[in-house]
Amino acid sequence: MATRTAAVYARFSSDLQKDRSIDDQFSLCERYAKREGFEIVARYSDRAKSGASMFDRDGLIDLREAAKRREFDAIIVESLDRLSRDQEDLAGLYKRLKHYGVEILTVNEGVTTPIHVGIRGLVGSLFLADLGQKIKRGHDGRVQKGLFPGAVTYGYDRVAGEPGKRVINETEAKIIRRIFEEYSSGASPRLIAEALTREGIPTPDGRQNWNHQTFVGGSYKRGIIGNRLYIGELVWNTHHQVKDPETGKTMKRANPADDHLVTKVPELRIVPQELWDAAQAIRERRAVSKFGPGGKVLRRPVAARNAHLLAGVLRCGACNGHMRVGQVSRDGSGRVVCAAAHQHGTCNHRKSYDIEILKKTVLDHFRSSLTDPERIKKATKAYHSEYEKTAKQNNAEKIAAIKQLNKVKVQIDRIVTTIIETGASSAMSAKLKEKEAERAHLEERVRLLSAGNVVTMHPNVVKRYVESINKLHEALTSGDIAEEAKAAFRNVIDSIVVHPTPKRADYEVTAYGRLSAIMGIDVFPAKRTNAEILAAEGHLGAEGGHTEKSVSS
Repeated sequence: MATRTAAVYARFSSDLQKDRSIDDQFSLCERYAKREGFEIVARYSDRAKSGASMFDRDGLIDLREAAKRREFDAIIVESLDRLSRDQEDLAGLYKRLKHYGVEILTVNEGVTTPIHVGIRGLVGSLFLADLGQKIKRGHDGRVQKGLFPGAVTYGYDRVAGEPGKRVINETEAKIIRRIFEEYSSGASPRLIAEALTREGIPTPDGRQNWNHQTFVGGSYKRGIIGNRLYIGELVWNTHHQVKDPETGKTMKRANPADDHLVTKVPELRIVPQELWDAAQAIRERRAVSKFGPGGKVLRRPVAARNAHLLAGVLRCGACNGHMRVGQVSRDGSGRVVCAAAHQHGTCNHRKSYDIEILKKTVLDHFRSSLTDPERIKKATKAYHSEYEKTAKQNNAEKIAAIKQLNKVKVQIDRIVTTIIETGASSAMSAKLKEKEAERAHLEERVRLLSAGNVVTMHPNVVKRYVESINKLHEALTSGDIAEEAKAAFRNVIDSIVVHPTPKRADYEVTAYGRLSAIMGIDVFPAKRTNAEILAAEGHLGAEGGHTEKSVSS
């Protein structure tokens, strides 16, 4: 009789817990495996990761992918809450593992059943909700006593031996009063940030470069200018955090004013009332001037940060820093700026660029820049001469690409679950196709970054590379740019340098391709149909007669 194989999985949820917890869980699972006659063939773990979500759980994602490939017969965990405390995630994981023919075994509860999964998922969700309420209750009680449950605010220090107590840091308090005085006198947040950076004054988080948002705090006004602690008021429970189930991102939501807790702490006042009132009047006047009588930020009609074609690849020709959409033209289109110049004032490249004109300029030079034989030879030579530096950069990018790939896999899982439960709407099917295209291109990027370290100049390799660039250029210039063309573009392009030019002069850009792409990039890698995705994710109905027509529009 062949020995059955198993993988073990361990997780702990807080940075405050010890890493030893993983080893202890492994040891417990291995003893169980030996007793039940399993051979351990793989170990997976997630350190300091919450069980409330599948996002950022690289170990769990790798475990599920290995289970899909049938690399073992069972998964052994200490208890089901190590896998997930979320009802949806735990039930979905169980359903898929059952489809793959992999059973879940727990040291504390033994063989897993559907009823067991349902109960444990419910208990896990109740535990998280109860824990959150208890933490909030404890924090509220401390605030009512004038104690601080959170991090130390800029301008204050902890009191040794007295948890929650704060005292004024006089050095930082002088900086805070200076910020209020300059702001009240009419100086813009950007000019204040530039001056503080120039003088070498550390930021609240210890960095060198100040950001103007540190003062005004974005749409929720959480910056220094709006922090009422500086006039001796501890304000708590103004917001709560929620996690987007589709993206895993944590967002803040405002609480009703009636839920806010305000405790007077006059001994911690830093800013005189007259100075505070003057600063708030300036802020209100600027808000009305910029956004109208309501003074509220309106949604700008620009492409989302990661939605436009050039997102993440633009570099400043002066400082080599990142460029981003930071302004809006009169017609509503986005304008690209150097982040260092726009936010910190540390770069003199202050010109802004219309994103549509910049995109056209890039595409006009894209093909010729990347397919010039002499450029390819020079780039290859430079690659070999700076191998160590290039390899280090590629490894960092590979890690980031793998993390993004894992996130996309979870998003696909979410969409599949919705389709299974509610049916395939046109919007949901389109979203699934978009995420599948992103997954395919991320896997291609990981493959390129994992390839060998030597770029050869065999004529056939260069020929295939040039053909790929031409094919991609055609896709990018034939009308509306599809998501898969955007993903392919980012697989080919390493960076696009925007060179400073005089006002109203033509834009000048230089496109730099990825050396790894020359080694044999697949510009448009094969993608699965929606029906194939559903089958691969464990939707048994997809194997029993579902067609592409039934799950897409």
